[in-house]
Amino acid sequence: MGKEFPRRVAFALAASAFILNIASCWDVYRHEPLREAASRSLFAANSSFFFDSGLAEPVPVFALKAAMAFGADPDAALRVEGLIVFALLGLVTMFCVRRRLGETAGVMAGLFLGANPYFGYYAIQGASHLYALLFLVLFWYYFDVEGGGRREALLAGLAGGLACLSRLDSAWVLLLIAVFSWVLRRGAFGLKRAALSLGLALLLTAPYLAWQQAKYSNLFYAQELSLRRWSNIDSYGYAPGAPYQAAPLGAAGFVFRNGAAGATRSFFSGLGRAFAYELPRAVYYKFLFVLIFLGVYAAVTLKKDPPLFFLAAALLPVLPLADIKQVPAAGGIELRYYLAAVWALFALAGLGFQEILAWLERTLARAAAKK
Repeated sequence: MGKEFPRRVAFALAASAFILNIASCWDVYRHEPLREAASRSLFAANSSFFFDSGLAEPVPVFALKAAMAFGADPDAALRVEGLIVFALLGLVTMFCVRRRLGETAGVMAGLFLGANPYFGYYAIQGASHLYALLFLVLFWYYFDVEGGGRREALLAGLAGGLACLSRLDSAWVLLLIAVFSWVLRRGAFGLKRAALSLGLALLLTAPYLAWQQAKYSNLFYAQELSLRRWSNIDSYGYAPGAPYQAAPLGAAGFVFRNGAAGATRSFFSGLGRAFAYELPRAVYYKFLFVLIFLGVYAAVTLKKDPPLFFLAAALLPVLPLADIKQVPAAGGIELRYYLAAVWALFALAGLGFQEILAWLERTLARAAAKK
């Protein structure tokens, strides 16, 4: 009973944080105009099969289509589904972080996630980033897990495929997690299991790419249209009458649109802005950075590096966008692009809190022994 009681209290606090956050965000934001998901109901109504999802990835579109098939109001259903995904993300966070980093770390990471108002806001907005993050966390947990076999590799591949079918740019995160794991572990890295995971993720994603190729003569049509919009914003802002370009823009063309020097400058400028402004703002509770720093130290010294892999893999693909002034008032991009990186910071903060408790227990035990 001695150890169970604090665990139950911590879990109750995490659950209470989720409930209060969801209730307050629903009360404040349920009438806020939709942004990224505004056209999802149109895509859902006009689609005829899973991969026929319009200019958006199919998982969020068909989650809404399923609700609409039962007569649900599209706007309300989209927001409720976002909250359900947020709640599932909380449960998955506590499970996965607990199994990889420790029980206290898992519960505290869930608490920090549940109390974050930006996650609540983007859940009400039905952001596809939350759908993708849910499956990315599951991929992170099952990929290259210690003692894992074919079952874990297949579960990682399934989660990775669903992440890509929620947001195709999740593929960069999957690849970077695999690369970081291979580079730092080499001999201990399960190459066959990694190939099975990534191969299954590609197999699940391939029909969506083939559908885009058949309909638009471009495997990445929707994504390259999005990159063209980013390029236009970077070049012209939102000025009326500006000579906006309309043709899709490939990833390489976007990154090097201002040459190699411009790409390097944009990368480091975005990196500085992300750490100096966006990430602290998205974490919201600034005291958490004390726990995050302790968590980073613990992750390095205890060789619990998976959350560091996730943080780097989630942040690097965002940096080419980070310096673009998408938000005219504040500059930079919307915080939804940082949600995956913030999730990794919460996992590290949970680890930092766990190590503080472990240090206190050791200190009290030594003091008791001296008496």
